Amino acid sequence: MTLTNPSRLIRKYADDFGHRLLIVNPMADGLIPELNRDGIEVIACSHDYLVQRHLQQLQVSPLHFGCQPQLGDLSRIDAAILVLPQAKALAAHLMQWLASVLPAHTPTYLVGDNKGGIKSATKAMAVQFDQVSKFASGAHCQMIAGLSQPCEAPALTADQPRVIDTQLGQLPLCALPGVFSQGELDAGTELLLQHLPPLTGRVLDFGCGAGVIGALIKQRAPQTKVEMVDINAFALACTQATLAASNLEAKVYPSDGFSDIDGEFDLIVSNPPFHHAGKQTFATAEHFIAHARRHLKPGGQLVFVANHHLPYGDALQAAFGRVNIVAQDKKFKIYADRRV
Repeated sequence: MTLTNPSRLIRKYADDFGHRLLIVNPMADGLIPELNRDGIEVIACSHDYLVQRHLQQLQVSPLHFGCQPQLGDLSRIDAAILVLPQAKALAAHLMQWLASVLPAHTPTYLVGDNKGGIKSATKAMAVQFDQVSKFASGAHCQMIAGLSQPCEAPALTADQPRVIDTQLGQLPLCALPGVFSQGELDAGTELLLQHLPPLTGRVLDFGCGAGVIGALIKQRAPQTKVEMVDINAFALACTQATLAASNLEAKVYPSDGFSDIDGEFDLIVSNPPFHHAGKQTFATAEHFIAHARRHLKPGGQLVFVANHHLPYGDALQAAFGRVNIVAQDKKFKIYADRRV
């Protein structure tokens, strides 16, 4: 299996890390099975459910999913490796969390693409780690090394969520690094909220992000049964905090597309993502459109918002036999259709 560039650099220097590794934010490739075949034990920890499912299929174990999962006793590990995310706030959060769970003076390595922020990561790493220096380069990546220092785990949510005003009322909105909207109501979601159908029955908020849409639906229509899904563990934690701030309840869980979603809904609503791991991709939204119809009850509705330039017409035509735009402004379009 082809390795991504960060994994290629890790693989090249694997003999320098010892026989027991913790890898945080691993890539969706075959690195860990290769390390296992060389006698290296790996504890893997991901906040990306797409990566999680890929590694599950490769039978990687132990494998943890979450923002701050309980990893147990790490005293036996020889080193820790963090594959650096592009978002600086998320990278800083992960570095602090990693330092908080590692035994003091654990050799720790950051690896990242040359165009993904690794060149400026030395200063950020030095906040939580000692003796930070460049360790290696190759495969269009760099690796930085340091020794962990004891610290407190970063807070998952702010003490005071920001209150936003929306078409469906006010909502205390929580924020976490790497989660879409960052505590604010984005313009696309605001337009979407103006064009929701009557709210009844079972509702799915797909790609829930910080939890704006599903929380507002539950607040406006308490009788609805709202489910909220995302691939990002930070988004799921953020959604839970947003719901809790208003004493609302909904079912919140990870799903890669419709992988973990069962049954049919009266309404599926979304501001679907078109980026993953810092790169633009239409695959998630196109898969969402293609499979949404089979998860609608007869008469159930799909409503979602998208930027004007995103090419979702073919997917809508294939799924519903037409492209139905119910509203638009200078930047966004609201697509809606019903299962007949």
